[in-house]
Amino acid sequence: MIDVGWLGSPVDVGTFVMVTVLFVYRMKPRVQLIAAAVVALAEGRDDVDDDRLRDELDVDERAVEALEPRIVYRDGDES
Repeated sequence: MIDVGWLGSPVDVGTFVMVTVLFVYRMKPRVQLIAAAVVALAEGRDDVDDDRLRDELDVDERAVEALEPRIVYRDGDES
C-alpha cells in the first residue's frame, strides 16, 4: 500500500483528487458533444456507416438531432 506521506500531505492528495474529479466531469459533456457532432457529420457521407459509428461512440439520437441546424424564416425579416 502507498503511504500518503510519500505523495505529499493529505491536503495535497485530497486537492489533487478533487481537481482531477472536477476536470473529468467538466470534460465529459464536451466529449459527448464532439461525438454527437462526428456522428452528425457522418450522416451526410455515403462512405461512412453512421449507425455503426453511433453505436461505437454511444451517442444518443436526440444529441445528434439537437445539432441539426434550424432555419427559421419570418415574413418581412431581411436579415
